[in-house]
Amino acid sequence: MRLRFHVMTLLLCWLAAFGCQAALVQLQDEMEPLRLGPQLEYLLPQQPLQFVDAQRSRGWQLVNADSLNLGHQEQAVWVRVHLLNIANINDWLLVADWPILDRADVRLYYPESRSWGAMQSAGDHLPFSTWPRAERQLVFPLSLEKAEEAWVYMRVSSKENLVLPLELFSDEQFQAQEKSMRMLLGMFFGAMLAILLYNASLYLFTRHRSYVWYTLYLLGVIIYELSISGIGPLYVWPDLGTPARQIYALSAIWSFFAAAMFIRAFLRLPRYGGWPLWTNNLLALYWLAALVLVLAEPDWVYWIGVNQVALASCILALVVAVSAWRRGNASAPMFILAWSVLIVCTFVHVAALEGLLPINQITLRAQTLGFFVEFILLSVALADRLNRERAQRVAAQHSLLEAREQALATQQQMLEVQRRTNEELEHRVQERTSALQRTKLDLEQANTELTRISHTDALTQLANRRYCDQQLAHLNDPALAVLMIDIDHFKRINDTYGHPFGDTCISAVAQVLKQATRRSADLAARYGGEEFVVLLRDSNPKDAFELAEQVRQAVAGITLDADGVQVRLTVSIGVACNSAEHVLDVQALLSAADRALYVAKQGGRNQVQGVQALPA
Repeated sequence: MRLRFHVMTLLLCWLAAFGCQAALVQLQDEMEPLRLGPQLEYLLPQQPLQFVDAQRSRGWQLVNADSLNLGHQEQAVWVRVHLLNIANINDWLLVADWPILDRADVRLYYPESRSWGAMQSAGDHLPFSTWPRAERQLVFPLSLEKAEEAWVYMRVSSKENLVLPLELFSDEQFQAQEKSMRMLLGMFFGAMLAILLYNASLYLFTRHRSYVWYTLYLLGVIIYELSISGIGPLYVWPDLGTPARQIYALSAIWSFFAAAMFIRAFLRLPRYGGWPLWTNNLLALYWLAALVLVLAEPDWVYWIGVNQVALASCILALVVAVSAWRRGNASAPMFILAWSVLIVCTFVHVAALEGLLPINQITLRAQTLGFFVEFILLSVALADRLNRERAQRVAAQHSLLEAREQALATQQQMLEVQRRTNEELEHRVQERTSALQRTKLDLEQANTELTRISHTDALTQLANRRYCDQQLAHLNDPALAVLMIDIDHFKRINDTYGHPFGDTCISAVAQVLKQATRRSADLAARYGGEEFVVLLRDSNPKDAFELAEQVRQAVAGITLDADGVQVRLTVSIGVACNSAEHVLDVQALLSAADRALYVAKQGGRNQVQGVQALPA
């Protein structure tokens, strides 16, 4: 009996060789999981076929690689493999480790009985509940008794590139490998989620746009990895239906768009301008258009060269980062390292799918490893830049404190000079009675100048808040108008270009206010930081609003140079007017102007908002 079995096996092998077909695969006990490549044959029909038609068709071709990769195919592709089970087990599994295939149909043909087995179907265009096995890959059980021969026919269709890494397992082998793989994937997604939450929380504290786009980029990659690993269809969206078909393409395209925007913010490309900025802008616009297209007409995405532009995006991002590094960007080297790791790992992944490298779990998951290392390095780069910016702010604060201490020392010196002058004047009064009037006049002038200095803001030469409050305390003019003025985005200007440039901005706005308040009854004062107050006595709402609009337009016309970058200033103005019919309440008037300023800020800045009258 055993001799007859071996003779039949040799005969089958000889018949397969005579037909110039792929080698017969013998399933044996203790056989290691078998990666199918050269054992496969594929057929590219010109028109749709049924299984019986495919079995009778000629034109089958051998696969001369470790896996089948046929690129974009409009028609369904047929694949087959010839099996003979000589093992004592019959629970074999055919696994396609590429769960983003649209649909894969599998049937077994038994040549001895010339009969077909039941059809099994799986793919992301089918409800997950209809798959043969609830696994993250496409898993097809093969019903083969001992000494039984069969052909496995598979019909595969996919709108994306048709990649088909196939492997044969016993059920026990598959469960053991899948247990380890799911543990590693769980660790990967757990780590990526931790990085996502950490950087999202950092945005809440820093409000820096880099963290927004970094978080969105990371989210897109996580969804992309959930798709290609099969974890998403298995656990996250098992029966989502039609929308699930677009998740892979959407997440991939969204990742490229968010990456382009992250590079723009992280490397601060608008500061440099030139070709790096417009190259980045063009790529971002392309991926945004592709994102819209995949939602509207997903079948057209392939024809706009997504794969080619994806490769160009990776290379251009690296070139842009090198350019920023050469211009002195301290964050660029870490970005170059992170991006290079991702490119190398992605190349290993693609090379394995193209048959240039052996296909195994390392090469198939190389891109996943690349993403993980990239995001770790980018998180370090973001933290490093945050520390450097904090150090710069601390240094600026120290400089400001030193300047204030120097100003206080100067003031002390002036007070000391005043004290000595008074002593000298008293001595002269005692010695020179005849020069009393002249000495008194000199003393009055000195006191007047000191009073002026104490009432004047050193930076803008406008009245300071102390003097403004004194004037308000003694005002009894019922026709009083108050303008509260605030420089828009001043904190961002300070953080971006430094405090010295911020002082320049404040001085420029002060000059506009000096020109606008020429009446002797008007008072312009620096109220604190980037905020100014204008008091208009004997005024009316119409004149007050016209003056406020003139100030706003004059400031909007200012352009300042910050190390080669042209910065335009704008202000928001709140106006409050008291009418002659109402008793003047200074604090209520100031509060109304401040509320109007808040409304101007909330309304989009660079505008005038106000209250024309206050109740008595």
